[in-house]
Amino acid sequence: MDQRSPSEAMVIDDPVYGKIYLPQDVAAIVATPHFERLKKIKQLGFLYLDDVKEHTHNRYYHCIGTYHAAGLMLDALEKNTSWLSDNNNTIPPLFRQAVQIAGLVHDIGHGPFSHSWEAVADHYEHEKVGLPCVDEIFACIDEKLFPELRANNNYGICLIKALITGKMKKLHKLGFKLSSKFMFIFGIICNKRNKLDVDKWDYLKRDKFYLKHLCNPTMDFDDIFLKAKVSDCGEYIEYRYNDFGKIHSLFAARWNNHRYCYQLPRNLMRDKILKLIVDEIKPKINGHLLKDIDAKNSMTAFLELTDENILSLVEQHPLSIFLKYDAKFEEVKESSWQVENWLFQTTIDIPSVTSYIQYDSFDFYGDAEDKPDVIDETETIRHIIKFTCDISNDKVFYYIKPVE
Repeated sequence: MDQRSPSEAMVIDDPVYGKIYLPQDVAAIVATPHFERLKKIKQLGFLYLDDVKEHTHNRYYHCIGTYHAAGLMLDALEKNTSWLSDNNNTIPPLFRQAVQIAGLVHDIGHGPFSHSWEAVADHYEHEKVGLPCVDEIFACIDEKLFPELRANNNYGICLIKALITGKMKKLHKLGFKLSSKFMFIFGIICNKRNKLDVDKWDYLKRDKFYLKHLCNPTMDFDDIFLKAKVSDCGEYIEYRYNDFGKIHSLFAARWNNHRYCYQLPRNLMRDKILKLIVDEIKPKINGHLLKDIDAKNSMTAFLELTDENILSLVEQHPLSIFLKYDAKFEEVKESSWQVENWLFQTTIDIPSVTSYIQYDSFDFYGDAEDKPDVIDETETIRHIIKFTCDISNDKVFYYIKPVE
C-alpha cells in the first residue's frame, strides 16, 4: 500500500524494508502510468504464490526496493570513502540522484510475467525497451522537477539510461563524458564488471521473503554493500577482504533460487506453452502483434502489455489451461512414451557460481589475510525437458535428461 502526505510525498509500506519514504519528485515518477504498470507484472513470472503474496511480489515493489537499496549503498560509500572528505563527504547530488532514479526505473521495460516474456518475444531486452519509458516519464512529469538531471542538455537523464544498461559507452555515444573519479557509479545498479549490484541485493532479499516454502538459502550479505568503499582512483568499488565469503554466498543463493524456484520445470514449460500459443494465434493490442510491442514503437500498446491482459487474450486457446495455477504436471520416464509423442522441448540452464562470475574481477581492501577460503559447492546444470500436453486429461507429461 502507498500513502500520500499533504506535501504529496509518498510512503511505501514495503514487506522487506518496512516504510520507504519517497520525496515529492520521486513520488511523481512512481505515480506515472509507466511505473504503475509494474504492479501488474509479477516478479517471478509463472511461479505461483498464494494470493496475498502475489499481490505485492511484483516489479513495482522490487523497483522501489532497488531505489531504497541504492540509497543505502550510496550512504555507505560516502561514509567509508576517505577521499570524499574533499567533497564534504558527499557524492555530487547529480550522480547520487541519477543512480537512485536508475534503480527506481531499471525494470520499467519488463514484459508480461517478467523474464518469462523474454522466452516468448524473440530478442526482447527489457533494459533496452525501458529507455523510451525513461524519456517519456521525464516528459510527462512537471518540468520543474529534477532540475539537476535536466541541466546540460538532459545529461542526468542520459546518465540514468546508461546506468540502467550498465554501459558507459552509451553515455559516450550521446556525446557526454563522465569523470573517472565517479565511474564507480556504474558498479551500483547494473554492474557489468562483476555482476554484484543492488538489483541482486534487493531481489534476493525479496525472494527470500516470498519463497521460504521453496528454498531458504543464507542471505547474510548486507555488509557486502554497507562496508564497501570507492577506490582511490574513483573508477570502481572495493569490498572488504573478509566479506569475500559473503560475496560467494550471495551468488550461491542466486544459484539456489534458480535451481529450486526460478527454473522449476513447470515454470519453464509454462513459458514455452505461452510462446506456442502466442506464435499460433498472433494476438494483438491496439493493432500491434504482442511479440512486436515495445515502448518505442507503441507506448499506448506497451502500457497495456500486462500479465492479466495477456492471459485474457490467450484464454480461448486449448493450451491456456496449462497456464493456470492448478494445472497438473507429471514427470514420467522417457521410455514410457514413443519418441513422436514428445512434442515440445525447453531447457534448464544454471551455471555454477564460479562459471557465472570471475572472482579476479572484484577489488578488495583491507588485509588480504582476512580473505576466507571458499569452496564452490554448486554445479553447472544443463537439462533438456521434453513434454507433451494431454488436453483430454488436463495434464502435462514430461521427462528430464541431462544435455549430452
